[in-house]
Amino acid sequence: MSNKSSSSTITSTEVRELLRTAAKQLSGREEKALRMRSGTGLDRSEMLPRRGQDNPETRAELLALEIELKEKLAARATKHTPAAAAPVRSREKDKIIRALRRLK
Repeated sequence: MSNKSSSSTITSTEVRELLRTAAKQLSGREEKALRMRSGTGLDRSEMLPRRGQDNPETRAELLALEIELKEKLAARATKHTPAAAAPVRSREKDKIIRALRRLK
């Protein structure tokens, strides 16, 4: 049995059209969350409301999860940042460099 997966990219126009057709079935809050997630039609600085802020235990647990995720993202970002690689030398590059030096 093989795992088949596919991905597709949709444009913001397609997202807006899908939101227009789905708006009849979504609550106002769900539509707002989708618009914010896709970045269509809302202010970029507006944030989704935080859940669980009424309960101190839930708030502490969510804060711990958020801190853990930020640490993982920071570790991933530093892990994927390639170190400055030494330039690769080739005959063609050396020839161009010599020609440029002669022009000075």
